[in-house]
Amino acid sequence: MLRFVPLPPRWERVGEGPEAWAALLLALAVTLTACGGTAAPAASKPASSAPSSASPALQQLIDGAKKEGSVKATWSASSFGGAEGFNEMVTAVNKKYGLSLKATFTPGPDMQGVQAKIAQEAAANQPASSDIYLGNSQALRDALETKTFKSIDWKSILERPLPVDANANFDPYAPNGTGIAIASSITGIIYNTKLVKPELVPHRLPDLLKPELKGKIASTPYAAGWREFATKDLLGKEYTLDFLKKFTNQIAGLLRCGEEDRLTSGEFWMLAMDCGGQNVVDYQKKGAPIDQVVLDDLTTVHSFYAAVPVNSSTPNAATLLSAFIDSAEGQALLLRVWNADMYTFPESRHGPAVAKVRSSGGKIAVDSPQWLNAVGDFAQTQKELQDILAKKT
Repeated sequence: MLRFVPLPPRWERVGEGPEAWAALLLALAVTLTACGGTAAPAASKPASSAPSSASPALQQLIDGAKKEGSVKATWSASSFGGAEGFNEMVTAVNKKYGLSLKATFTPGPDMQGVQAKIAQEAAANQPASSDIYLGNSQALRDALETKTFKSIDWKSILERPLPVDANANFDPYAPNGTGIAIASSITGIIYNTKLVKPELVPHRLPDLLKPELKGKIASTPYAAGWREFATKDLLGKEYTLDFLKKFTNQIAGLLRCGEEDRLTSGEFWMLAMDCGGQNVVDYQKKGAPIDQVVLDDLTTVHSFYAAVPVNSSTPNAATLLSAFIDSAEGQALLLRVWNADMYTFPESRHGPAVAKVRSSGGKIAVDSPQWLNAVGDFAQTQKELQDILAKKT
């Protein structure tokens, strides 16, 4: 490499004659020789390579992923950015670690359905249909029984620690190292901004019972939000069941999360409760009259995880990709392709919404495999809530 040695200022130069220039040329020649000269140009380096500070465990993953050469994934096309999101993640990992992994994405069923399929494949000694798993806390809890996912020492390979939320008893590491939290969605109410006047936008749960909203609201057939409200950490089962019976007189029908077009069309004024506001951002970018409000008195935070199946064909690449998602780069990417990030990170877009509920004195529950295990009768309570809502179908 050629290094340019600056000349001293004119008034500091020893001489200006031929002897001085000869000395200067000789000094430059020595410099070129010391740097290897120009006889053999240096080999071009890759656009990016593994960080020089990589831990031994991380370096082992990088080397293993390089040998594997590929990684495949399956989840819903509407989750985590679908095929485009997965391809961007793999491209970013390739750039960051100097790899050339080939990405293959196949659209699949819902998050629990993908986990169940992987568990069945593992039981039959078959390779996993998805080398990496991204899904919800319910699926991670179910996987503890089927031992679907590998136990990994995540702390030895993560670029930064995962912040806990002691106030909500939230630990971002799944039990036995079977996964790491990567994203959060905040439960709220999605509404049509043209049809719902500002004074009718709900800010506390009782606001949903306003007479002006009767026959204008939808809820979900699977009791999204309500099932968490019924836990002891929030409203309790008895209060929630009683409130929901009153609330059913307000609703005009049921719709699934992801059907926000039925709100923008005016078929319903609002959805209470929702599954999170990720889709709202996409609709707003298209100019749709839609927004989400998080109640001041209570909310739930849904957690999403990355995990590596025990029968993954490319476990090193899958682990490396999972850890990348929790880096600052990975979180920014996930926010861009899916409008979600993990609320405990300081840069999170979701963090302020949680902080606002807390500052208002509201209650918050953060779901995780550990939290679901502690709840106990979650499935039974959800069925009772669904039965109440089913009367509107």
